[in-house]
Amino acid sequence: MRWYWRAVLVASTVILMALSLAVPPQPAWAAEKKDDKAVLDEVLDILKDKGQITEEKYQELKARAKKEGAGKILAGFEGWTPYIKSVDGQHTIKLNGRLNFDFRAYEEGSRNLDGNRSNVSPTRSDLLTNFRVRRARIGVDATLFKYFDIKVEGDFGESTAQLTDGYIDIHYWPELRARAGQFKVPFSFEELTSSRVMDFVERSLVNNLVPTRDVGAMLHGKLLGGMVEYGAGVFNGRGQNAAETNDSKDIAGRILVEPFKASGISPLKKFHVAGHFTWGDQDSSQSLQGRTDGKFVFFPRVNTRGDRLRYGFETVYAYGPFGLYGEYVQSEEERKGIGAGGTDLDDLTGRGWYVAGTVFVTGEEKVHGKAPKVIPANPRTGNYGALELVARYAQLDFNSDGALPSPGGNRADALTVGFNWYLSPNVRLMSNWVQNWFENDNMTPIRGENTSWEIMSRLALWF
Repeated sequence: MRWYWRAVLVASTVILMALSLAVPPQPAWAAEKKDDKAVLDEVLDILKDKGQITEEKYQELKARAKKEGAGKILAGFEGWTPYIKSVDGQHTIKLNGRLNFDFRAYEEGSRNLDGNRSNVSPTRSDLLTNFRVRRARIGVDATLFKYFDIKVEGDFGESTAQLTDGYIDIHYWPELRARAGQFKVPFSFEELTSSRVMDFVERSLVNNLVPTRDVGAMLHGKLLGGMVEYGAGVFNGRGQNAAETNDSKDIAGRILVEPFKASGISPLKKFHVAGHFTWGDQDSSQSLQGRTDGKFVFFPRVNTRGDRLRYGFETVYAYGPFGLYGEYVQSEEERKGIGAGGTDLDDLTGRGWYVAGTVFVTGEEKVHGKAPKVIPANPRTGNYGALELVARYAQLDFNSDGALPSPGGNRADALTVGFNWYLSPNVRLMSNWVQNWFENDNMTPIRGENTSWEIMSRLALWF
């Protein structure tokens, strides 16, 4: 419990600081933003402000418009996204989905580790070249009474059916929003970037240390005109679609700062730094693991008991067609009472980092988290979409001062290079080649060799 009060203090400070900055005078909270109004209301406001109609006529027309629009809906497409919404703009329902069709190839002779956490056994199962439906998601995004967002999404890929997101988000003010349900923990640029538009087929080695989705509640918002974003919440700590097993909960916090967002310095406007953490008592559990981009497990889980602390920071930049970013993440997991005779073992520490760079060779602007603006490819008209080259170097290492059942080291390095070819704003072809280096020859895909390669390609579509 040595991290308990420190973690509580950090989380409390994040929340209090956010609230102190977020709470403007009450009239500003009550004022309705122009962008939030229905088009007809905005037109009536303009006519009144210009003196074209009286206040009495203004109120009469607003009342009539509200009455005439009651119960009526509009339907159509926003880009590729189908929607229905009420005429007054108070309610909207959008259908969303994505499909990732993958091809995976491994170096000849590659195999998984055996039950003894080793590649020595000749009966290990193969890592087979294969096609797979990596993701097949369908979901609904709804806004009710303007301020209540609901998201429900399921994934039917990988021969399973599971809930990904299922939450409600209340947003009367951009400075202070509340979310509850199952959603992504506020941690890591790479994890929080949607798979629809992330730069690589799979997230890096570092993502093994990062929380993904969990069940919980959080406060989040944007401050100072969007220059500062924050998130602070409480979660079960068991991960996506997993039942809780103890009374303890994880706390998580994240602060992101875009210092030049409102400046006139164009080359720096898309620069940000962020820091984040999670802490919680995992009781009796299994540790985090180490997996390559192609999902070969080079460090299987070990038994843990007690606190788990994770923290990290990120730096992200983009200008013109170029993107550059990197992260560092560290985890510390206690192993209390699981040694010989119930003794404590030393903490298991995981450390990971990566740096990544991208460039649109066809000149499109790089905006992290968004697809580029591209004219759909059509050879008949001479349009071929947008081509982006990507590269990433990552490292992940697990160690402990006490003995681990994996003598010889537990580190892996990975170089990933590839391309993204956007055939339209909603369709792209991706291909990555990954070269892995392993510290421990007995925990590699190929017996006696400390390197291996993986090839991953994807046809991705989303709406």
